[in-house]
Amino acid sequence: DFSLALSLRMGMRRAVNPSLKLAGDAVGAAELRSLGHLCEANPTVKFLFTVLSRNDQHEAAVLSSKFRNLHLWGCWWYCNKPSVVTEVTSLRLEMLGMNFTYQASSARVHDQLIYKWIHSRSLLSKLLVGKYSDLMATGWKVSRGDIRRDVHRLLGGAFEDFLQKPL
Repeated sequence: DFSLALSLRMGMRRAVNPSLKLAGDAVGAAELRSLGHLCEANPTVKFLFTVLSRNDQHEAAVLSSKFRNLHLWGCWWYCNKPSVVTEVTSLRLEMLGMNFTYQASSARVHDQLIYKWIHSRSLLSKLLVGKYSDLMATGWKVSRGDIRRDVHRLLGGAFEDFLQKPL
């Protein structure tokens, strides 16, 4: 046992426009019911997953909350746009707390990696300021330790915990 997860990227339609070769892929339905069946049938196998379509994000968050062997990560490809990242991350924070991985890069070149990290970090900062402001408005005291813990979990700690979790 290496404590590894099977990584799935769901919801892509291959070669919608074959003349574009590798650039000819597009968005499709993720069919997340099949992932639920896979998790149920294999409770000792860990699955790391993301979905390509904005339309599948709510179902993905719900599914992630139902299976101990399932971990949701990032906004991939067509969903890695600032407006979509903001919407999806806000949804995930409300539904999953800090039990997902905010962003991972599927960048093929360093320039894309740098761009994705710069815009992702800015978006996450804004989202967390809003969430902490909401908490403080209720009287909750937010400490630096709380913020460090949450950022650590969102930027990889939740995934590390997922890998170490016994099933």
